[in-house]
Amino acid sequence: MVLERVPEARLEALAEAAEAYVEDAFGQRLALVPAAPTNLPHFILDRYAIWQGSLDGRALLLMAVREILPPGSGATAQYLKHREMVRHQLGADLVLLLLGRVPGAIRRQMMERKIGFIAPGAQLYVPEVFLDLRERAPAFAPDHAEQISPTTQFLLLAVMQGRTLDGLNLTELADELHVSIMSISRTLDELEALQLAKAHHVGRQRRLHMARRGRELWDTVQAQLRSPVRKVREVCAPDGEVIGPLAGTTALARYTMLAPPRLETRAILAASWKNLQAAQSLRPATAFDDVRVEVQTWTYDPRILASNGVVDRLSLYLSVRGSPDERVAQAAEELLETFAW
Repeated sequence: MVLERVPEARLEALAEAAEAYVEDAFGQRLALVPAAPTNLPHFILDRYAIWQGSLDGRALLLMAVREILPPGSGATAQYLKHREMVRHQLGADLVLLLLGRVPGAIRRQMMERKIGFIAPGAQLYVPEVFLDLRERAPAFAPDHAEQISPTTQFLLLAVMQGRTLDGLNLTELADELHVSIMSISRTLDELEALQLAKAHHVGRQRRLHMARRGRELWDTVQAQLRSPVRKVREVCAPDGEVIGPLAGTTALARYTMLAPPRLETRAILAASWKNLQAAQSLRPATAFDDVRVEVQTWTYDPRILASNGVVDRLSLYLSVRGSPDERVAQAAEELLETFAW
């Protein structure tokens, strides 16, 4: 019997969707990284894609099946054995199965067997900590949405800055913004619930159709938008350009009359930080280092909307508008006033 293998790209997209789902819906960061532990049997690594991360402060392993097994093949019993083997070898607190779109009946069966899982867009079930989180419609009712999710904010800022996204389907939107299809699907749900976009289908394809644009869109959503900056680090880096576009007050000085700061600021996608840190051998800066760079890690990729090596104006405004420095706050307002809607 020849089994169908799930493409690696689809597995990676599923893991990315799980991260976005858990963070957007429940406020928890998984911080997943691919794992291929050498102390696991080869057949385990061949059968499952594995990621390491954390959930609520506990070590987490996610396992996704690489092969599509037919019904009645004993896949559940096999997984339970393999899960215990992985748990024993790697000593993880939590081991969850990562699922794509599955019927509710199957999810109920897994709950009956106490099998923890994440089904992006549907459910997070962790029996070890008595956690069963499910989204219930309407997930993004405007009266309850104090903040807009990072991917949705990213798309809105792209639209407001002239990106031609209207009419694109899910795959095209995901490619344009460099995010997963699952994240884009959730973003369209959110936009429609917030009445910022209208449901639009061409055949079986779901497409983006914005209901508002430009300054009207900004005025509607700006109170719900947040700074994209997740964390700030100061590192020793002789070449800041390899990190990412200019950000913070360094970028603000490029766009306004604000004097440039002594320390240069750069921005990078938060999920890319560890790889960059390893590739460039970045280390925390000390007072004795002559070449220092401030690095902001962002909830979305700052490179996508950057122009001429500088982060986009609206994301920049959101990142500095709350500054206690009166000069910075004034420059931020100048930045917004001169923005070409």
